[in-house]
Amino acid sequence: MDASSARAHPGDRVLLRATKFDGAAHWIQPFRVLSDDGNLLVTSYRARTPIYTSRGEFRSPYDSVVYFWRDRWYNVFRLARPGCSTALWYCNVTTPPTFDGCQIGYVDLDLDVKVYPGGCIELLDEDEFEQHRREYGYPADIVDRACAAAAELMELARAGRFPFTWGYQPMRERTGPRTL
Repeated sequence: MDASSARAHPGDRVLLRATKFDGAAHWIQPFRVLSDDGNLLVTSYRARTPIYTSRGEFRSPYDSVVYFWRDRWYNVFRLARPGCSTALWYCNVTTPPTFDGCQIGYVDLDLDVKVYPGGCIELLDEDEFEQHRREYGYPADIVDRACAAAAELMELARAGRFPFTWGYQPMRERTGPRTL
């Protein structure tokens, strides 16, 4: 199946396989598909589901809805404690994802943006980005795209635009992703 045309269906199970720029495994995580319009793939996972990272197994205390745009250099995790409203959004700056019908793949580019419902926005891991830029030899266009993606995320958050829309209902009370 051509990864550029693969579509997921609500209820499908998919696996995320994220790597670092050198190809080393970084993150493996299972998701359930909520929707896929061909560009925006929306998935979810439940709190305490095992996530396998380069640092070992991790179990998040958050239920999450995760937004993967096929044409953007980031993804957004909307995190909420089970039965509660949004606690925060955690955004990963990455290459645009690929999807082959079963697996989502991307290269993690280190920069992250954390957004709280009260409006606090934090740019994270600039030191890691700088270290890996030198170590892995990020090309200039990758550096430019990563920086632009972080700036775009922060601007969307400041403006309260999708997916940083306040007032989400808890995941278990919702039947699908909210759109503007």
